[in-house]
Parts: sequence; structure tokens; C-alpha cells
Amino acid sequence: MTPNPASRILCYGDSLTAGTSPPLNELFPYGPHLENEIQNLMTSSSLLSTSPPAVVRWRGLPGWTSSAMEEYIDDPNVGLRSAVNEVSNPSLSLVIILAGTNDIGMLTSSALSGVVDVKKAVEPILNLHRSCLECDSFIRTLAVGIPGSAWQESNENARVLCRGMNEALSEFASDGSCSSGRVSYVDFPSEFERGSCGGGEGGGGGLH
Repeated sequence: MTPNPASRILCYGDSLTAGTSPPLNELFPYGPHLENEIQNLMTSSSLLSTSPPAVVRWRGLPGWTSSAMEEYIDDPNVGLRSAVNEVSNPSLSLVIILAGTNDIGMLTSSALSGVVDVKKAVEPILNLHRSCLECDSFIRTLAVGIPGSAWQESNENARVLCRGMNEALSEFASDGSCSSGRVSYVDFPSEFERGSCGGGEGGGGGLH
């Protein structure tokens, strides 16, 4: 009897996926920890004997906006669609997308910036999800909410934009006509605590 192939998961996003931790140069991606936790859960529930282990890989792009990720979606080195299409036998089961922090910083950093169009701001992230769904009819995606930050605490426009983008991501996931029932949404798993992330993405900008 041929064993079932391992489930494959891809984590894609910015420095929150890459695991940057200034001023350290070392990366601390969450992907390996996720893989370990899945294995532990399978072991504790006796699933490991009947199901194959999960394999988690990651691609994090520090400093990148979701609009840049969309622009380079087919790039063989950094592109999401490229990463999805290069995995086969078996194909990816799940793609976890965590992006938007840098978009908020870029769109609200100007002293002249007013209220930003939420729909326009979140569209590149939605397109990343759509591209995954179009690659394979069995792939599911998980949209992770954009976390709070020191920048959002000090900038109301950034705070409002973050809330609106997360609401839009949640609505996209819950609307089966848009997501084909294959997209889920989860809030970022921890609350922002000032001073907990070094300088954050963008150095002293406090984007994380």
C-alpha cells in the first residue's frame, strides 16, 4: 500500500514571515515552529500513525508591500505564484499569506496623507489569494490579519486603515462567491506590545 504524501504548506509574506528581529541579522521565521506544532498535535492525537507529516516551507520578503508582491508574482525567486506552481506531487495544500504592514506604512507615512481607500489598499492582498486559488482547485489559503504597531498607535489613519483592511480580508474569506469557500481568515495571533519587536520593519518607523 502506497503511503499518502505529506501535506505541504507555504507561508508567504513580508518580514513577519521571514522572521526578522533587528538589530539581529538572524532570521526567526514562524514556518519551522508551525511545522513542529502540527507534528506535536498529530502525535498527541494519534493521527501521525495514519496521516503523513506536514511539510512547511516559507518565503518572506522584508520591506515588501503587497502591491510589490503582486507585481512580482511570477518572479522565480520571490513570486508567490511561481512558488506555488513549482511544488507538485503533491501540490500545496495550504498557503498562509501575511502581508499589508508595509502597505499601511507607505500609504499613511506622508504628512499630507488623508483617509486611504481601504478597497484599493487591500486589493493586492486579495489578488495574492486569488492567484493561489487559480493555480490549483485543491489549494486553500489562510489570510492572517495585519497586526497592530507603534506606528498605528501614533497615526489614526494607519490605525483606521489596518482595521478596514482586516475587515475586508475577513469578508473576502466569508464570501463563498469570492473565495470559493477555500479561504479562511484569522486575526494576528498576538497583540502588539510596544518595545517587543526591536525597531520593527522599517527600522525606527515602528511598523511592527
